Amino acid sequence: MEQKDLMMFAALMLSLFLIAIVTGVTYIGMDQLKKTTCEQADDDYVWNGGACQASSANTTAVTVTAITKIGKVESAIDIALGLLTLVVLMAVFKVVIKSAKSFGTSGF
Repeated sequence: MEQKDLMMFAALMLSLFLIAIVTGVTYIGMDQLKKTTCEQADDDYVWNGGACQASSANTTAVTVTAITKIGKVESAIDIALGLLTLVVLMAVFKVVIKSAKSFGTSGF
């Protein structure tokens, strides 16, 4: 494996690690953001089980426009991170296949 390929492989692994961190923060942060938005929309609203409810006694689901928009943004981020991960994985496979071919031609 050439030094250039090794550096590319390391950079791609670092990219995957950073994508994983961003994905984790997104999942944790978006739920907290929805909870905060629900509870600030009205003093009686409660975030329970992934839904905004009228109160702890009245479990009727309440539609809060801001939470709906946050959900759309979360979906867009999920799709973008998924596609970015796919691109990075394909680049990793390209480096691995290139290195495997070089081992075949070098006579090992």
